[in-house]
Amino acid sequence: MSSQKSKGSILPPLQRRIILCLADGGLQTINEITSNIPLLKLAKVCHYKPTWMAVKWLGKKGLVREAGKKEYRGREYPQFWLTSDGVLVALTEGAPLERLLARTKEIYPKDETLACYLEVVSRLNPDIIRLAYSALRRKGKIEPIDLATILFAEMQTDTSIQVYREIVKTIRSYPKEYEAFKRRMEKALETISKFNEMT
Repeated sequence: MSSQKSKGSILPPLQRRIILCLADGGLQTINEITSNIPLLKLAKVCHYKPTWMAVKWLGKKGLVREAGKKEYRGREYPQFWLTSDGVLVALTEGAPLERLLARTKEIYPKDETLACYLEVVSRLNPDIIRLAYSALRRKGKIEPIDLATILFAEMQTDTSIQVYREIVKTIRSYPKEYEAFKRRMEKALETISKFNEMT
């Protein structure tokens, strides 16, 4: 087993497949999730119950939540999708960014901070994405200060100046986040300057 795989996967196999299925397909019921996961689709036996249990566990972990309803033959069924945490985990687990970003903007159209954060962390080293996820787990929400912290951590790696330019350009496309980011960076630079004066 490669170290990449053991280091890369945060979730058990079925939960990982569900996260990736939701990231790709958007809002889905348990039946739709079961039908859309290739390994479950190929199996001859019904996998509704294990899928339902896995979705329930993902809900307890704060990665999936009920985000809609679907009517079928006069009955309503819950539809599930990723939480903010779930979006970052999906990215860490290998979900394609373009699709994930499109789904995030479609399902959470008012959450520009999440969209900005997702675009920025997708350009970073995977270990930095894990740092972003742990910051989100600790606080329960994404804040502009986390973006500055993550970028400072990224500066310790071999990332090129071109990547930083792209990141700043991305943040600029979200005016509210850009202003908050600028304030945080100015404050951080001021603190560094004071620290340099003391040494």
